[in-house]
Amino acid sequence: MTKEEIIEAIRKCAQELGRAPKRNELEKMCGVPPRRIALLFRGMTKAVRAAGLEPAGGPGYAIKTDDLMLDWARLARKLKKRPSLTDYKRRGRYTHVPFLRRWGAWTAVPETFRKYARVKGMEGEWKDVLAIIAALKPAPAVTRAISSGGAIALGPGADADGDELFLTEAALRAARRKHGLYRDRPVTGAPLPSAALAHEPVNESAVIFFFGMYAHMLGFRVLSLQGEFPDCEAMQEVRPGMWQRVRIEIEFESRNFQKHGHRVDGCDVIVCWRHNWPGCPKNIQVVELSRLVRRSK
Repeated sequence: MTKEEIIEAIRKCAQELGRAPKRNELEKMCGVPPRRIALLFRGMTKAVRAAGLEPAGGPGYAIKTDDLMLDWARLARKLKKRPSLTDYKRRGRYTHVPFLRRWGAWTAVPETFRKYARVKGMEGEWKDVLAIIAALKPAPAVTRAISSGGAIALGPGADADGDELFLTEAALRAARRKHGLYRDRPVTGAPLPSAALAHEPVNESAVIFFFGMYAHMLGFRVLSLQGEFPDCEAMQEVRPGMWQRVRIEIEFESRNFQKHGHRVDGCDVIVCWRHNWPGCPKNIQVVELSRLVRRSK
């Protein structure tokens, strides 16, 4: 999809929703791949603003603590019970992610709201929700993990409502075993959210494989791969409905193009995992594949 088509899709979704769409809504309603947004706009925020709209909140947006607390409390009042994680995923205004990042566990949210209501002087206004919280049984295992700053490493589990128990980042780091490199086996990159390639590329061969997985999403149709320079010839959509043949060199790092002594006039596109060549000629298009990967913060 081109930039113009994505912008039109965002505006169409906004008309149906009455607000700017979130990334998952745009994919579900209009079939816009999240990686295409990352490649063309460097993120959903810029894509939404390119469509003349303001983001409606969601992944990548700073949500105020007041908004999170009050949205949780409103849902608790509506349900007349503590919202489970599944309840909030289905009916909450925001995603559950900012709750877990700030308070470590979903089961920690009720007590956080109790303290919030006291500090804000809102105990009378939310008397019914505070009564729901008072009737809850504590989750001591999770509370110990949070209060100890991650000293206790607990395995994954579930509370009485079937909610997953999320440990703090400090607890998870403490639980991971530290070990030096094994010298008798290869090293991989970080895990990828992909069923076809399990880990990030650490060499050119893996970059070629990764490019093959997503070439069509990037606007390429591969014609041939070869052992000599350039590595690949493909058709590229340069305008909506208009395609041209391009010569592609595939490298793990873009600066390897210069190290390998390749001719600038023999290449139109460098496909790489990491773009680290400041002096790259302006007439060569660089496709940095690592930008397609959404990493949790």
